[in-house]
Amino acid sequence: MDLIGVCQGFVAGASRLVPKLRGREFTESQLALVTRQVEKARVTADWIETAVSTGRVEPG
Repeated sequence: MDLIGVCQGFVAGASRLVPKLRGREFTESQLALVTRQVEKARVTADWIETAVSTGRVEPG
């Protein structure tokens, strides 16, 4: 249940925040940082999916 809550919290937070980015310009360094963090989120989501479907909990 904790895992479901974490996922729901992430989705809810993103749903509130992303629309506020309309018209916002990012510096090159900000864009690079956001890109790295989104990739970490994507890898973590894949890890969660693998752990749930296979029982393997080792990262990557």
